[in-house]
Amino acid sequence: MWHKNSWKSSRNPYLCRRRRPEETALYRLVHSVRNDFEWSWQDRFESSYGVLREVVLEAIDKYFDCGIIVNGCALVTCENSKCDHSELVAFSCKRRGLCPSCDAKRAVLFAEHLHENVLLAYPHSHQVYTIPKRLRAYFKFDRKLYHLLYRAAWSAWDECVKDAFPDCQTGSVMALHTAGDLLNFHPHIHAICLHGGIDSGGEFLEMPCVDNEYLQRIFARNVFSFLKEQGLLSDEDITSMQSWSHSGFNAFVGEPFCDADARLFVARYLKKCPLSNKRLELIEESGEVTVRYHKRADDIATHRDFEPLEFLAELQQHIPDKWEQTTRYMGVYSSRARGAKRLREPVSDSEHEALPEPRVAPTSSWAACMKKIFEVDPLICKKCGASMKIKSFITDPREINRIVKSVGMVPYRAPPKIKLSCLPHAA
Repeated sequence: MWHKNSWKSSRNPYLCRRRRPEETALYRLVHSVRNDFEWSWQDRFESSYGVLREVVLEAIDKYFDCGIIVNGCALVTCENSKCDHSELVAFSCKRRGLCPSCDAKRAVLFAEHLHENVLLAYPHSHQVYTIPKRLRAYFKFDRKLYHLLYRAAWSAWDECVKDAFPDCQTGSVMALHTAGDLLNFHPHIHAICLHGGIDSGGEFLEMPCVDNEYLQRIFARNVFSFLKEQGLLSDEDITSMQSWSHSGFNAFVGEPFCDADARLFVARYLKKCPLSNKRLELIEESGEVTVRYHKRADDIATHRDFEPLEFLAELQQHIPDKWEQTTRYMGVYSSRARGAKRLREPVSDSEHEALPEPRVAPTSSWAACMKKIFEVDPLICKKCGASMKIKSFITDPREINRIVKSVGMVPYRAPPKIKLSCLPHAA
């Protein structure tokens, strides 16, 4: 709830130049075809993609409100008593796999957490594990099988380290990516791995070199074994695939790194959004709309064209289920290992200092609004550089419209709709 006395009486209150998702191609596309997408799913896409998951429609509906101030926002003010700076921060949808903005914020927070609280001060390497196209269909229609990819990749790296240092333990933080460069379904594992092992005395031993082909063979063996246990592959299938000149499996291990910038960059990449607004384009010609998704690698530009509904059908398979884990911590980075280490560490004198007085527990409505403010903490004042704090939440659209109009901001305008020629009922 927002109160009149909570807005600082400044002659020219500064409202942050918010991002405008309604001006992006993705927002316009989703806003235009959401209903047609749901209605046409069973006839057009169910045979190729399976049943339309409820989490997909929920993510789309939440994305409509993401970054739109009139749908709810927070008033943040500068803590510097000499500064009158105030901002309105729009609520975020916090949905995974669809909203590039929320995924970008999530990646930043995740990277900082890994760098400061999880990763040890030893060399690490970026690793990628991929599987052949023939096996991807199993994961496309049964998302519960994704845990097999984590197990196969982790077991391969753990075995590789133990071959070099039998009595050592290693660690890895692994993330599942399901999208290829052109949004094709391509489940694979990206990982930031401890490039070596820690012995029983706590000493780190760095891997002198890594045989990528050997690591690849172990990974392929693990995948075959796990899929066979699930009854998805027979011995004949495995023998046939092993006879291929190019197996389709790949295990990549990058050069080890220690500096903070490289750790943060790789950690952010682990949480990257499958979709980029900069690579998405709507082409409107002769009354028809084509969705073009671009890719640029090694100075070679390629693209893939979709019908609007086909694009959403391809995109929806990269939206994880509500409780689906997309990141796992292995070895010395597992929750159990880190918890055991904290129990063994001596308590310093500074930790015996008196704890601060407990604050009053927030109300449920305040807590619900806090969850919608998904910003990098702390917020920094753009005028004086001091920290900013959330003073109140504004959820009444009439009150928000009054504020934005009083400072000359243009209220939200829905983007122009695109026409769908592929549906008989489309206008």
